[in-house]
Amino acid sequence: MPFTTKNFSLDFKNGAAIMAIINLTPDSFYEGSRYNLQQAVEYAKQTFEKGAAILDLGAQSTAPDSSPITDEEEIGRLIEPLRLIRRECYIPISVDTFSVKVAKAALENGADIINDVSGKASPEMAELVREYGAGWIIMHTGGLASSEERKQDIDIIDEINSFFGYALHTASMHSLSANQICFDPGIGFGKSRKDDLNIIANFSRIDFYGCTKLAALSRKRVTKLCGDALTGTVISNAACIVGGADIIRVHDIEQGFAAVKMAKLLTEARNG
Repeated sequence: MPFTTKNFSLDFKNGAAIMAIINLTPDSFYEGSRYNLQQAVEYAKQTFEKGAAILDLGAQSTAPDSSPITDEEEIGRLIEPLRLIRRECYIPISVDTFSVKVAKAALENGADIINDVSGKASPEMAELVREYGAGWIIMHTGGLASSEERKQDIDIIDEINSFFGYALHTASMHSLSANQICFDPGIGFGKSRKDDLNIIANFSRIDFYGCTKLAALSRKRVTKLCGDALTGTVISNAACIVGGADIIRVHDIEQGFAAVKMAKLLTEARNG
């Protein structure tokens, strides 16, 4: 099934798609992804020309122990880069946010997709997505912040599957179609490293209910378990793609394409 917005439709017949991260924050956990206005526009153009399928803009850090900012501050960081990038790049632009107010401002200024990291799948966000004909990425957090880890001993895959079922019901109650929805298991958000590894190793066990499947693990804490975050990211992304991921969200675009290519070769070899 393609991932569809009012103006764009992405299919994954040629392999997983690349979502390029552009952080408009001074405190995102990976320093190499922090961009000022000019840098953000230039990087967006470069990744567009290299074949990225989605540009993901974030103006509020979700890093562990980051300092929250107001909706007004987030909008102030976001809108000018969004407008300039929209003029330069004709691919879907997603905006990474917790806030319905920020999401509305983003959609009014050229965004196509809301990358909703609130972990709530709220009726308010569903109605906003419906109004603008947007795409909606819904992330599982278990109601926890990125710095928190689950205490209860519940199978993480079962918990994610249950939340995605609830989220899709919410979306359908607001007249959203399944091809407008993308699910993100939320690696690193409200998870232990054991949970993160379980998600990556068992990506094929997650029930995405026919919706688009996103792996967003780039340089997160779990990728450092092998000693190098970039190497861990490439290997983990390839594992998720072999497990069925349609989109990988990355800081390092060339290595992202390498993971996509290798995963495609492995899948073709497995399938004969």
